[in-house]
Amino acid sequence: MGLPAIIDRYLTRQIGLTLLGTTLALLAIILSHRLANYLSKAANGLLARDSIFQLLILQMADLLVMLIPLAFLLSIMLTLGRLYRDHEMAALAACGYGPLSVYRAVFLLATPLALFTAGLALFLTPLVMELQFEALAKARKEAEVSMFTPGAFREVLNGRHVVYIGALDDQELRNVFIQSREPDGRISITTGDQGRQAMGEDGVRYIVLDHGYRYRGAPGRGDYEMVRFERAMVRVDSEPPPQPWQHRETLPLGRLWGSTEPSNIAELQMRLNSPIQVLVIALWAPLLARARPREGRYGRIIAAVLIYAIDFNLIGVGRSWLSHGVVGPKLGLWWVHGLFLLFGFGLLLHHYSGAGRWWRFRRLSRPGITT
Repeated sequence: MGLPAIIDRYLTRQIGLTLLGTTLALLAIILSHRLANYLSKAANGLLARDSIFQLLILQMADLLVMLIPLAFLLSIMLTLGRLYRDHEMAALAACGYGPLSVYRAVFLLATPLALFTAGLALFLTPLVMELQFEALAKARKEAEVSMFTPGAFREVLNGRHVVYIGALDDQELRNVFIQSREPDGRISITTGDQGRQAMGEDGVRYIVLDHGYRYRGAPGRGDYEMVRFERAMVRVDSEPPPQPWQHRETLPLGRLWGSTEPSNIAELQMRLNSPIQVLVIALWAPLLARARPREGRYGRIIAAVLIYAIDFNLIGVGRSWLSHGVVGPKLGLWWVHGLFLLFGFGLLLHHYSGAGRWWRFRRLSRPGITT
């Protein structure tokens, strides 16, 4: 085994180990945030507690597709940046391992990583997302039963309503009392002999009361209004209903491929986004990681994250334009990838502009050539 192959394996292993650690760290951060959100929903009676762990597991595939490009960028910046600061890259260049050879090592990892990400995004994630939406609907349904405890007061809709039920008989609510804060500062009290929880056409959960009274007025004043009703509905969900685009994430590749609907085209190109990002990052990240010996440790990493943030936001804009028909499928999201390809080639020309420097770039890339 020659020296270039050994160094390729060394660089690939170092970037790969950093990629694994960075991915796990980012995944833990996102999952901890989701866990806090689910615990808050469970405390408010919007989700069944037993389903939280299952929902977190089902989100991992989708999160991996989203996090792999960023983790790959950070792994390149951390690994190559350390090698440049410690003069190891200068020593490798003296042995004939030039910048083009660094690209070879980076793409040895980037190519299978892009294929792995494409497999996740195109085939596994739609199946997992379908299971996730089913589990979420089941958790919301189970929470309908466990949301209210007989004989206890409970706040819903971020404290707007205080609900009390006297008894629970096979999902039928008995002797219901609801105190509500009105937008104009008044208080309303709604009572009913019986009621139930129901899901409206808009996907929002309500308490439906039968045969009761509603009292409205301002505290300290005697002009309360009383209304007798046969049926009344009180909203108890604080979450908006699921958006239609969420269910497009469950569509198989066969239904998206060849579709002329703008939303389906946007979904397909979004699934291809992360694999393409990995390959584009492999072009410009090694050049950005070329730190000087006494340069700060995190300056270039912050710059790389800011560049990735611009890419991420432009992808969001492009997706919105594509799904609303502002741009056609031929332009789609490709203009964003094209911009960052140009950015990578611009960095390449900036570092190796001029015939002499380009000749040196090629010369240092040949094994066995020293300076």
